[in-house]
Amino acid sequence: MKKILEKCGDFSPGRRLIFCLLMASANFSYAGEFFNFAEFKAAANFTIPGGDEKEKALSGASGLRLSFRDADLRGFVTLPKSDFSEIRESEGFLEKLELLDEPRLGAEFFLFKKTFPTAVKIGHNSYSKSVSKLKNPSPSLTANPLAKSFAFSTGLGSSLTNLTSSRQPLSCSISTERDSNLFPLALGLESFVTEDKDGVVLLSAKLPLGRSIFLQSVISGGRYRFEGKSKILEKNNASFEADYFYSGLGEFCFHSPLLKINFFSGIQENPYDVNPVWFRIDGRTSYRNLLLNFSYFAIPTTKDSPKAAPLIGAAGQICRTVEQASINPQILFLFDDQRASSLRLGFSALENWKVTATNVPVQLNTAKIRAAVSYESRFFNLCFDWTHANILLAGQAPVKSARPEEYQSYALSGSLAGERKISFSGSYTRYPPAEGNSALKEAYSADVKIASGKAGLTSQAGIDLTVKNGARQSGQFSAGLTYLFRRKYFRSYLKAGLIVPF
Repeated sequence: MKKILEKCGDFSPGRRLIFCLLMASANFSYAGEFFNFAEFKAAANFTIPGGDEKEKALSGASGLRLSFRDADLRGFVTLPKSDFSEIRESEGFLEKLELLDEPRLGAEFFLFKKTFPTAVKIGHNSYSKSVSKLKNPSPSLTANPLAKSFAFSTGLGSSLTNLTSSRQPLSCSISTERDSNLFPLALGLESFVTEDKDGVVLLSAKLPLGRSIFLQSVISGGRYRFEGKSKILEKNNASFEADYFYSGLGEFCFHSPLLKINFFSGIQENPYDVNPVWFRIDGRTSYRNLLLNFSYFAIPTTKDSPKAAPLIGAAGQICRTVEQASINPQILFLFDDQRASSLRLGFSALENWKVTATNVPVQLNTAKIRAAVSYESRFFNLCFDWTHANILLAGQAPVKSARPEEYQSYALSGSLAGERKISFSGSYTRYPPAEGNSALKEAYSADVKIASGKAGLTSQAGIDLTVKNGARQSGQFSAGLTYLFRRKYFRSYLKAGLIVPF
C-alpha cells in the first residue's frame, strides 16, 4: 500500500483525487453500518463536424461519489468542449486536458441528527431559491397558462457539485433546523460564505395552523461584491468603483387549501444616493375545478434611482424590469376512466414595464398573452399553446434595435409512453412587419425523440430542425446510450452521445 501511495504522488491533482476516492471506496465498502454506496458517473458527447472546423467536437465529465451514513463526498472533472482543430493541434488539446487538474469537489456532513439536525457543505457548491431572488429579483416573463405548482421556495438552495454543473467558487454552507414536533415553531438557520468573501445569513420560522394551513416567514441578509463597470453605466455617468454592498430580503407566506399568498420584499444597497426597494406578491385561489393565479412586482424607488440602473441585484447585474403584473385563470376537468385522464385549459395575460439598455434609457410598456389546452393520461399527453408577445402598449424606443420584436407563435407538443417513449414538438412563429415596408418573417421548428430501455440500458435518438425565412437555420440528429448499474455498495451511470449537425 505504501508503494502505491508513493506512486500516486506522480499523478496530477485530478488523477490523485479520483484514485484516493476509489481507494476510500474499497476501504469503507465493508462497513455496511457506516457506508451506503459508491457511485461512478461518466458522460461524453461527440459531434461530427460539418463545414466549419470550429464546431464543438468532444466534451465530457466524470467523477465519483461516496455516500456514508453521516457524510456525502463527491469529486468530478470536466473536459471542456474542444473542436477538431484543437484536437489536431496536440498542444491546444493538452491545454484543455490541464483543466482535469481543477476538479469540482464537494463534501457534506450530517451532524446532531437527534437534536438539531445540521448539514455542513464544503466545496464548489451552487445556491438558488432565496439567493436567486437576492441576485435578481425580476420575475419571470414566461407566464405559463397551465402552471401547476405554487410553492414557497425559500432557503439557500445549497447543492453539491454534480456531473453537469459548472465550476463555482469554493464555499462553505451550514443549515440547521428545529422540528415543530419538538417546539411550537419550526425554526431554521442557514448561512454560507465563499472564497470571494460573498455571504448570506438566513433565518426561517414556520407555524402550522391546521391541516394543510400554515404561516411561514424567512428573513435573509447578504453581502456581495459589485464590479460597477459596464458600457451602459459608463455612458450614463453611473459607473462606480468595485466594492462590497449589502442586501436584505423578507419572504412571507400564508397557505391554505383555498388561498395561497407569497409575499417578497427586498432592499439593495447601491453606490448611489438611494438604496432601491422592491416587492412582489404571488397569489393563488381555487374552487373546485377553477383556479386563478395572479402576481404583481414593482420597484417603487425607480424615480429616485439613475434611469440606467433602477436596481442592481446582488449578482451585480442591472434589474431592468421596474413593474410587472400578470393574471392566469385555469379550469381543470378530471375524467373517471381507467387512463386517469384530464383536460386543462388556461389563459395568461402579462403586462411589463422595462427600461431599455440604451444610451438614453426609456421605459417601454409591453404585453404578452398566452392560451393553452392540454390533455394528459397515463400513456399519452398532448398540448397546444398560442402566444402573442412583445405587444408595445406605451413608450417609444430611442433606437430601432431597442424596440421589442412582436411575434405570434403556435406550438404543439406531446408524448406517447409504452415499450418505447416517443416525444415530439413543433412550432410556427410569425413576426409581423414592424413598419409598412418591412418584410414578414416566419420560423418553423420541429423536434422528435425516441427512447427505449431495458435492464438498465436506455437508448435515445432524436432529430430537430429550425427554418427561418425559408432558410434552414439549424438542424441536428442526436443519439445516445445510457447505462445504469446498481448493486448494494456500488452504482454507476455511464452516458455516451453522438450529434450530427446538418
